[in-house]
Amino acid sequence: MRYIRFPARFLRRLTALVLALSVCLCAAPAASASDWSGVLNEDRLLPAMLDFFKGTEGSYGSVNPNDNGALSVGILQWHGVRALRLVRRVIRADPDAIWNLPASLRSEIRDENATWNSRTLTPAEKTALSALLAAPSGVAAQDAQAREDLTDYIDLAWSAGMRSDAVTLYWASILNQFGTGGAQTYLRRIRETVGGDETTCFSSLVDLHAAVCNTSYGHRYLATRERAYAFIEALGWSLTGQDAPEPPAPDEPAFVDLPPVGSWARAGIDFVLARGLLKGVSPTRFAPAETMNRAMVVTVLWRLAGEPAPSGAPPFADVPAGAWYAAPVAWAAEQEIVRGTSATGFSPLEPVTREQFAALLCRFARWSGAAGTEAGEDASPGADEEVPPEDGIPEALRPFPDAAEVSPYARAAVAWAVETGLLRGEPHGGALCLRPQKTATRSQAAALLMRYCVGE
Repeated sequence: MRYIRFPARFLRRLTALVLALSVCLCAAPAASASDWSGVLNEDRLLPAMLDFFKGTEGSYGSVNPNDNGALSVGILQWHGVRALRLVRRVIRADPDAIWNLPASLRSEIRDENATWNSRTLTPAEKTALSALLAAPSGVAAQDAQAREDLTDYIDLAWSAGMRSDAVTLYWASILNQFGTGGAQTYLRRIRETVGGDETTCFSSLVDLHAAVCNTSYGHRYLATRERAYAFIEALGWSLTGQDAPEPPAPDEPAFVDLPPVGSWARAGIDFVLARGLLKGVSPTRFAPAETMNRAMVVTVLWRLAGEPAPSGAPPFADVPAGAWYAAPVAWAAEQEIVRGTSATGFSPLEPVTREQFAALLCRFARWSGAAGTEAGEDASPGADEEVPPEDGIPEALRPFPDAAEVSPYARAAVAWAVETGLLRGEPHGGALCLRPQKTATRSQAAALLMRYCVGE
C-alpha cells in the first residue's frame, strides 16, 4: 500500500483547524489564518516573538541534553521530534555537515522512523550538535524554522480567539512551552475561571494574564508567565486591547536590529540617533540589548555637552591617547563628572549598572547647572563608592521593594533620577522594581537620555 505524505505546512494548518474546532465556545467564530492579517501587526509581532524566545529559551547553539526526558535545542528549544526535524533541515541544506556528528546521531537522522521523543544526549553528542546548530547553516535553518513555527503560533492563537498582538505573543509562549495539547488545557481552565466567557481576556493581556494565573495550571508556572507579561509590557504595546499599527518611520535608519516602531525602546533610540548621542556598533547594527560600558556613557555625556576639547590627556593608564573615548574621558575627569576605579585606572570597558548610570547623569546634570542635583554631589561610580553613605533610604526610593539594593553612594543620585522621572521601575517578580545592580542596556540608556533632554 502506498502512503500519501502531506507537507508539514499542511499538517500544521490542519492542527490549527482542529484546535479551532475544539474551542468552538469562543464568542467569535473560528477564522482562517489569513483573517488576522488586517487585525494583527505581523511586522512587529514576529520580530518581537523571536526576541522574546531568544531571550528566554536559548541561543542558536543551545542544547539541553535532557529536557524532561528528551533533548531540546536552539532558539526556540525545539523538543524531541521537533529537534530532529530541525537537525534534518540543517543537514538538507549542508549535507557534508552530518559527518561532524557522532555515528550514533548520524544513523538516527537518516532513520525516518526515529523521533527523539525520548532521546537524551551524551556530552560528546551535545558538543557536536551544538557546533552544528551554531554554524551558519544551523543559524539559517533555525531562523527559517522559527519564522514558520511562530507564524503557526499566530494562526493557532487567532483560531483560539486571541485578538491583539499582546495576547498573541503571550499565548505563543504557552504554545511553545506546552504544545497544542497544553494550550487546550489552559483554555479549559480559563473558561472555568471566567465562567465560560473568555471574550474580554482574549483581547486584553491584563485580563488574560489574570485568568491564566488564577488557574492551578498557570500558578504552577507563574514565573514563566510573569516573564512573558513583563516582556510585552516593556514593548509598550496596548495591554487592554489592540492598538493601531504604527506607520513606518520616515528615513528609516539602516540598522537591521532596531526594535519595532511603537515599542518603548524605539522612540529613545530614534532620538539619540538623530542627535548623534549614540551611534551604531557597526554600519548595520545598533545593538540595543548590548550593555553600556563606562567609555560609552562618558562619550554620550561628552557629546551632550557639545564635544568640548579637554585641556590635557586622559589621566588614566588604561585610556590610550588615540582611543575613540580618550577625549571624552579626559574632559569628564577634568570636570569631575567621572573618577577612576583606582588611582591609575578608568576601566573603560567595565559594564555600567543602572544605579551607576543614574549617578553619572546626576553628576553631569550638576555640572550643567540643573536644579535639584546638589544632594547627589558625591554620586558617581567606581572609586566614589568610598564616599560615606547617607543615613537611611531616600523617601523617593521607598515605594520600590528593592530600594535597599541601591548602593549607599548612589542613593541620592538614584532618588534624583526617580523624582525627575528619568529612572522608572521595571516589572520584576510581580512588582515594579529599580533593579539598581542590573547592567544598563543601550536601549535603556537611550530612553533615559531622551527623558533627560526633553524633560519627559
